[in-house]
Amino acid sequence: MLILIAAGLIVLSALAGCAGQEKQAAGGGEVSIPVKTAAVAKGVLADTTVVSGKLEALEASNVVPGGQGGKVYAVNVALGDKVSKGQVLVTLENTAQAAAVRQAQEGVAQCEAALEVSRINYEQAKANYERGKQLYDSGAIAQAGQGGFETAFELPYKQAKVDFEQVKPAAIAAARAALASAQEQYNNTLIKSPISGVVTAVNVDPGELASPASPTPIVTVVNLSKVVVKAAVTENQINAIKRGQKVPVLISAVSATPITGTITNIALAADPVSKAYPIKVQIDNPELKLKPGMFAEVQLTGEKKEALIIPKEAVVKIDSRDNVWVVNDNKAVSRPVTVGASDGNNIEIKDGLKEGEQVVVLGQDSLQDNAKVAVKN
Repeated sequence: MLILIAAGLIVLSALAGCAGQEKQAAGGGEVSIPVKTAAVAKGVLADTTVVSGKLEALEASNVVPGGQGGKVYAVNVALGDKVSKGQVLVTLENTAQAAAVRQAQEGVAQCEAALEVSRINYEQAKANYERGKQLYDSGAIAQAGQGGFETAFELPYKQAKVDFEQVKPAAIAAARAALASAQEQYNNTLIKSPISGVVTAVNVDPGELASPASPTPIVTVVNLSKVVVKAAVTENQINAIKRGQKVPVLISAVSATPITGTITNIALAADPVSKAYPIKVQIDNPELKLKPGMFAEVQLTGEKKEALIIPKEAVVKIDSRDNVWVVNDNKAVSRPVTVGASDGNNIEIKDGLKEGEQVVVLGQDSLQDNAKVAVKN
């Protein structure tokens, strides 16, 4: 008895399913694809052009030894260290140079002491000369001869004057030049940073020879407090921008939102190869998050104009052409369009759409021509 009841229930269930399927087919139970739409409308659109480039450090210095170079005594920095302008990065062996500086300093001191003695002798000879001239003028002594004015007073005075005013100053100048030369040789053993920044490479170790002729710098220092984007614009864009202009720069590796940069350089002539005009956009980098080599997109905004616009995401590529999905009577149909300028959010439609038409901005991936849609804005 139970078996007969169960069999009857199975049959009734199957019949009910068939009836349901027939009802769905009869009612045209096609599934509607949910989409979001936006209206084609007139609006004010800024003519925005995106030019790309890579970040570069504002300043970079490949440090090499001065003079003849020498054997490395100490490396005073490591990769990643922050350094100041004038800081000693590498010290070469300099015992001989330091001794030469001390010797030259002693030479200058001796010459300065000799100059002081010469000054005393000159002042004494001058005083004697003036007294002898008075005696000569009064007739107390003769012009020449032993004990005369010329021999006893005038000649010693002239010799003391030349020694004080010419000989000793020349000796001091020579001694100071020798000291400067020795000091320069010593300074060449102290390899200093020409800029403030961050050490990005250290290519030498203590005991190695450091030569100015080496193709590899011993240390590289990069100033990352500011970075620049090197890009290029066309002849149609060059006169729409100006030096000092603030522009948005998108660096997707660091942020999803643009960073403000400043146009600092605009070429007056086009590059002979690319025919484009190089520009530089400078960006502050206080946290050092922006690194040389990162890809950047500079957004250049021109004059605003009224146009027929739609959200940028409504435009999709179909067979390498720009298309949109137009919704009419709850059905979506693809339509080719001709697009114009974009401000990053909206895009100009030059041909293919009319004001007031509805275009799909979300859900396009699931659409086919004449697909039934359910608009859920």
